[in-house]
Order: sequence, then C-alpha cells, then structure tokens
Amino acid sequence: MKKSIILSTLIAFAFTLLSFNTHSSNDNISIAAVSKSLAFPVAGNKSKIKDLWGASRGGGIRKHKGIDIHAAKGTPVVAVCDGVITERDHTIIGGKTLWLKSSDHGWTAYYAHLDKQLVKLGQYVRKGQVIGTLGNTGNARSTPPHLHYGISASKGWINPLPYVKHSPKVAASKVVNKKKTTTGKKK
Repeated sequence: MKKSIILSTLIAFAFTLLSFNTHSSNDNISIAAVSKSLAFPVAGNKSKIKDLWGASRGGGIRKHKGIDIHAAKGTPVVAVCDGVITERDHTIIGGKTLWLKSSDHGWTAYYAHLDKQLVKLGQYVRKGQVIGTLGNTGNARSTPPHLHYGISASKGWINPLPYVKHSPKVAASKVVNKKKTTTGKKK
C-alpha cells in the first residue's frame, strides 16, 4: 500500500513538473514567434542595442524599463506592429515620445528620445511604417542619439528584448517616401 502511494505521488509530481516545463517552453516559443512577426523598431542595419533592461538609472533610484537602440540621429523609427498611436507627448525624461497600442497583442510599445514625431495622436499605423526619427531629446540630451524602446502591458513594464531581438529590420531605403533621383525629381 505504501509503495503505491509513493509511486502515485511521484507520478503526480512528474506530471506537474512536466506540465510546468512545457508551459515555460511554450511561452518562449510564443515570444520568439511574436518577435519574428514584429518589425525591429529602428530601420536599417546600422543600429545597435546597447543598454538593456534593468540597468541602474537616476543614480540608482530607478531601473531601466526598456532597451536603448543606438544609431545616427535622424534614422527612421518604425512601428513594430499594426496599431494606434495612443499618446504623443514631449516629457522631461522621455523627450519626444510616442505610444503605439498593438492591434494584435495585449501591450503598448513606448518610443522615447525621438528627434521628430511623424504621426498624429489617434492615427492608425502599419508595421514597418515610419513614425519618427531617432534623437536624444528629454534626459538624453547629453547622450549619443538613441531610441529608448519599452513595452507596457496590463501588469506593468516588461523586458522588450525577447520581443524584438529576432525581429527583421526594415531596410532604410524602403522607408524613404520622397527619395530624389539623380535628376533631382522626386520619385
């Protein structure tokens, strides 16, 4: 009798452990799938992710709740997904900012330190569409140009790196809408 109870307990524990590991694995697979379905927030191949989630900010009084993507000032910043611009602001910390509420995901993308905001509040945007340009506004005035990119969900801020690290980059040449030809005429 004792052996059957012990065996039953071990089997139940094994199923619980297997269920937990499968769930974690599925979460990683679904995040990777989402990452591949999104556009990388900065166009072109010259951008570099430098500052990661959780780094100390403000002399240790707060944690970095996003990632910083460095590139040249004026580099196009694109919508990572289809959605609506729910906020367009200019704040002391974030400088020129945009908030993009995803149409397909339960989160909102946050873009900060923009040089230019090229969309309006309430505007619907498509994945890969240029929504701004990279800069160093707000508390980033004394830093190299970069995009602070974050994701806000119902439970608070989440690390955006897993969501964009496998995202394809939009070619910078594909986002220029009024490119001049060698004759000086617009295409």
